[in-house]
Amino acid sequence: MGEQGRVPGRRLGLVSVSLLVAGALLGSVGGLGGYFFMTTKAMPSSHMEPTLPTGSSMVFNLLITKVDRGDVVLFDSSAWGEQHQSVERVVAVGGDRIAYTPGDRTLTLNGKPLDEPYVLDGDPVAGSPGAFSVRVPEGRLFVLGDHRGNSDDSRFRFEVAEGGTVPVSDVAGALVDEDDPLLVGLRSAALAGVGVLAAGALSGAAALWLRRRAAADPVHPAYAGLVPPPGSEGSGSEGSGV
Repeated sequence: MGEQGRVPGRRLGLVSVSLLVAGALLGSVGGLGGYFFMTTKAMPSSHMEPTLPTGSSMVFNLLITKVDRGDVVLFDSSAWGEQHQSVERVVAVGGDRIAYTPGDRTLTLNGKPLDEPYVLDGDPVAGSPGAFSVRVPEGRLFVLGDHRGNSDDSRFRFEVAEGGTVPVSDVAGALVDEDDPLLVGLRSAALAGVGVLAAGALSGAAALWLRRRAAADPVHPAYAGLVPPPGSEGSGSEGSGV
C-alpha cells in the first residue's frame, strides 16, 4: 500500500486492540482464578492468636487435595451442630492418637510430646477441660485454636462428634502465606492485566489523535503539473520573468 493509501494511526490502533485483548485475558485469569481458587476472610475472634489476630485478613486455597498436621483450615462446622464456617489448626489426622493428661505441659501425639511453637504464650494445654485420649478416625481431623485458653474446638465437642473431630470432606480451604506460588501467580496476572489494559488504552488514544490530526490537515495529491495545489499559482508566474 502506498503512502496515499495508508490510514494514519492504523498500525497503532491494531496494537491497541491486541493489548486490550491481552490485558482482558490476563485480568480474567487473575480475577476469576482468585474467585474460584482462593477465598479471603477476616478473622472474627481471638481464638487463633497470635498467628491470626482478630480482624486480620486470611487467604485460603480452595484447591487443596490433602490436609496435613499443622495446617490452618477453613471448614464447615455442621459436624459440631453449627451453621457457619470455622477456622482452626489441624493437630491430628486419621489414625493419630492425640491425648492430654492433667499436669502435663504438652499434648501428646502418638505417645510423644507435641511441639507447638505457634500457640499463645507457649501454653498448648491452656483451657483444656480435662483428660482426653482420642484416636482420630480415618478421614477426620482433630482441630484446635492457637489461643488454647479462648478456643471452642475439638476438646469441647466429644459429645457431638466422633472424638470432637471434623470430616476432611468439610474442609473448604487451607490458609496460605503471602508468598504462596498460586496466590502470587494470580495476583501477578491481575496486575499485569491492568498494566496491559492501560497500555492498550493509551495506544488507542494515540491512534485516535493521529487520525484526527490527519483529518484536520489533509495531504494533497502529488502535483503533476496539471492541477496545482492551493496557493501555488503565484509561484509559477514569478518564476517566468522577462
